[in-house]
Amino acid sequence: MSLNRYFLWFFLFCFIFTCICGVLAALLPTGMGGILTVIPYLTAMILVLYKFLKQQQRAPSDQERKKITLGFSLIFWGYNLAFLLVGILIFSKGDPDIWQNFLFYLKNPQFMSVVMVMILLIAIPLYLLTYWFYGKQAQRMAKKMFG
Repeated sequence: MSLNRYFLWFFLFCFIFTCICGVLAALLPTGMGGILTVIPYLTAMILVLYKFLKQQQRAPSDQERKKITLGFSLIFWGYNLAFLLVGILIFSKGDPDIWQNFLFYLKNPQFMSVVMVMILLIAIPLYLLTYWFYGKQAQRMAKKMFG
């Protein structure tokens, strides 16, 4: 069975909720918007599981669970990186110093260490949560939905 359509649904849901959370983050006081970082991922993950359960009428197998967990993580971090670069390119058109500053920070080991720690503090829990949610939790949901 191909999981590609579920990956596409995940990307679509994640993108939509990222846009919504981005607007909300702009309205919140400085520093509070970071709380909304994981909301698009979690919302998309839950919606895709419901879609999977309704279409397949069963919980994902262990093999599917592993692929889904890895796929969702790669999609989420890949599109975040892609849109970070697109944003920097767009804003650097008016001010070339933005791109130069970005490259300068990429060469700073202390900055990169902080960035990696922050990513791992988000990535590891999301990965584990997805793996758990698509396992026993999905089985309980399927049993409740379909008997």
